Amino acid sequence: MLIDAGKASPNDMYRILLGSVLPRPIAWVSTRSNSGIDNLAPFSFFNAVSARPPLLAFAPALQAVAEPDSNKGVPKDTLRNIKENGEFVINIVSHSLRDQMNASSGNFNSDISEFDETKLTRVASSMVKPFRVGECKISFECTLYKLLEFGEEPSSGNLVIGSVLCVHLDDSIYKDGHIDTNKLDPIARMEGNWYCTIRDRFKMERPT
Repeated sequence: MLIDAGKASPNDMYRILLGSVLPRPIAWVSTRSNSGIDNLAPFSFFNAVSARPPLLAFAPALQAVAEPDSNKGVPKDTLRNIKENGEFVINIVSHSLRDQMNASSGNFNSDISEFDETKLTRVASSMVKPFRVGECKISFECTLYKLLEFGEEPSSGNLVIGSVLCVHLDDSIYKDGHIDTNKLDPIARMEGNWYCTIRDRFKMERPT
């Protein structure tokens, strides 16, 4: 079977991409609007980009609007807030936080904070205004390095590249320069409503 990406519908391409590129790490991104509303939302189009300079990237898509026959999408709260003030925190989701993470993905109004809806703890960041999630064992405080916009239609992607200013690591997971992934116990996104853990792993030595 050959799929012509130029002719496939956005929904078909979305399902193909999500069913092929996996498992995907989850960026739980906290932002703050200029009116002081604390937003929190998960994104599975997420990865590390560079160690020098330290850069992380995630890709929020535009969402459809209610107006009939509109062919333009609008930014979700996370993207809009980053465009407004250029600051955000990427929190890493542990398995124990899966229910709160899932709840924060709901389509809440812009004047509602997902921190309140999920009963998560706001913790003041050190170098940016958005709060970090107190229950997360790893949080990256970031400022916007570059924003790439790929279209104006609903489902069009936007690549947010963030400069990492500092990292918060829980003392229980960090020792001798290494993160204990067993104690971090992160989850990853599969396709549809499926997620996975890192408990089934194997090791291979790289060739010299």
